[in-house]
Amino acid sequence: MKKKLHPYIFLLLQVFLFSSAPGILRAQSLQDTLEVIDVFFRKDSVTDQRNLFAAGQQVQQIEDRYRDLYRTQSVAELLAQQTPVFIKAYGINSMATLSFRGASAAQSAVLWNGVPILNPALGVADVSLLGTGLFDNISVRYGSSAALFGSGNVGGALQLDNAKADFTKVAKVNILTGAGSYGRRDATLNTIFQNERWKIGLRAFYQAAKNDFPYTDHKDSLMVTENAGLKAGGGIFSADYNLDKNSSGGDGHLISFKLWMQQYSRQIPAALFEQSSVKTQKDASLRSLLSWQRKWTNRTLLYAKASLNREFLRYEDGVVLPDNKNTISQYYQEIGWKWRLDDPAAAAMGKHTILVLLPLQYAAVKGDNLDSIHSQFRPAIAIAYNFSTDNDRLKASFSLRQEWANGRSVPLLPGVGAAYNLVSMNNPLSSFSFTIRANAQRTYRIPTLNELYYFPGGNEGLKPEQGWVQDAGYTLTWSLFKNMPRAEHKSGFSFTHDAALFNRNIKDWIYWLGGAIWTPHNIAEVHSRGLETDNRLEIALSRLKLYLSVRTAYVLSTSEASYLPDDKSKGKQIPYAPRYNGQANIGLGLGSLLVNYNHTYTGYRFVTIDESQYLQPYSLANIQIAYSLIIKDYLIQASAQLQNIWNKDYKVVWDRPMPRRYMLFSLLFGIGK
Repeated sequence: MKKKLHPYIFLLLQVFLFSSAPGILRAQSLQDTLEVIDVFFRKDSVTDQRNLFAAGQQVQQIEDRYRDLYRTQSVAELLAQQTPVFIKAYGINSMATLSFRGASAAQSAVLWNGVPILNPALGVADVSLLGTGLFDNISVRYGSSAALFGSGNVGGALQLDNAKADFTKVAKVNILTGAGSYGRRDATLNTIFQNERWKIGLRAFYQAAKNDFPYTDHKDSLMVTENAGLKAGGGIFSADYNLDKNSSGGDGHLISFKLWMQQYSRQIPAALFEQSSVKTQKDASLRSLLSWQRKWTNRTLLYAKASLNREFLRYEDGVVLPDNKNTISQYYQEIGWKWRLDDPAAAAMGKHTILVLLPLQYAAVKGDNLDSIHSQFRPAIAIAYNFSTDNDRLKASFSLRQEWANGRSVPLLPGVGAAYNLVSMNNPLSSFSFTIRANAQRTYRIPTLNELYYFPGGNEGLKPEQGWVQDAGYTLTWSLFKNMPRAEHKSGFSFTHDAALFNRNIKDWIYWLGGAIWTPHNIAEVHSRGLETDNRLEIALSRLKLYLSVRTAYVLSTSEASYLPDDKSKGKQIPYAPRYNGQANIGLGLGSLLVNYNHTYTGYRFVTIDESQYLQPYSLANIQIAYSLIIKDYLIQASAQLQNIWNKDYKVVWDRPMPRRYMLFSLLFGIGK
């Protein structure tokens, strides 16, 4: 019999820790995009303390130059072209979801400053509604981190962070206007004011488009997309206050508040099997985050955060299905206490740090596709330990989580990982490093409210998904002249090669099946395994810089057993999990000019569980050009993009045409310092 935990007992535990604790790890700054988690995060991006307790995990941070090139586009477009994560895009103005290493969309987490923002009414996060320009740091965490981040983090996580305040004097305003093919119009505002006590920031955007793209139908006739208009707007307001008059840098005693509002009004064009469409969808959200932290000396940090999110979705078919309205309420809170066990001022054999977490998550959904209001209440207790040698050559971590869902306990979730720098050579002429890593996690995913109660078709008899995830890999870096002062040597060379092997066995995998009415079922077991590589080369010759990056992914995600009678899925690839995909970038920088060529490849995607239907592979080419001019405190930046250069006709999802060739232009004007 599973034990029940009364919710008030858990709340009392949180209050006790918050009131009785007595009193950031600085991370080394690296330019490598893929590295062991402990050395990957820059100081200003560590907004989630849990990131520092996951030794051996593979994380890719989107470099600033690429993030800026895509700032008027969605995170879905950015990830599709710059990471091996498969973006399952349902066509123009439709949903786009994440698939990590052959995992389902529901097994992928999206975190905003550490707060999960998965939509419980859909059971997934729609990354087409996330604007790249709203965030300072975008990173991808590969593999499970359930012990630290909780249920649902099976395949990986997308982390969207806004930079911490450092309370140095800054006053900046950036205004961007943009235009593009098919009636595209963009406008963004990014402003920040900061002194030794306050940081006030606002990021706002507006977007509109007709999206009347050409496409080819089943008869090879060239058609024009109808009912595809888009209007969207919103922004993030943030305020940080330094409570410690004698401290600067943002690491002492501070309180922060963020408010994220946005609304998307989308017309949804017809699929290839439809004659026409008058479907529309409106997505509106209001997300808030209040956080506080207090640091005592160099050993103790206490923090707390609370987030209240409200989302509204209205889908109108107008012909076949009735209108569908969903209202979602989510509350998340987390209290954490980090304590360094050894004294930093004393000689020691290594650094020992623990983190105690008390997270709580509540979600409630009311909608036309639900027979009543349904909710989930998920408190948890987690503890993590991190060890590192004084020279950071060895790093190891262990974490353990106990979670409850509506009063019933789920299995204990342990996680362990380590990274060891086998070779480290550093001198003024060159540097060389070779690091190995490994990680193992138990993972668990509770069925979403959508999977349990969707009407018609929900399945209240679903079992939770559970299993184990292992991954291992290495990172090799080599550079020449990179450590020499620029006045002595203006040339440089750096090469990074990373490889990762992963293995995942999940029992009771949840998959939707059906015809007129779709229903989720448990597949007995799914085995995912594969290899990912990331290779980067940079060459600097005075003012000329050359960039080359190639990322590849090979994923086998197959059904090993099934509860369904006469099921033909055994040994077959899971639908919409491409075996092969990859991306390449070739860039050239000359002073203030940046030219980048991007090429992506996506392999076969099977549409059915028996591999009887599939979509053809496709390759896409894109080019981006940006030029910046700085005059005293003024910045002018112009950029242009040509997407899908070869005008390919392709589909990511069955019978959902994607845009052919199109262009984007933008002009940014900034003032301040």
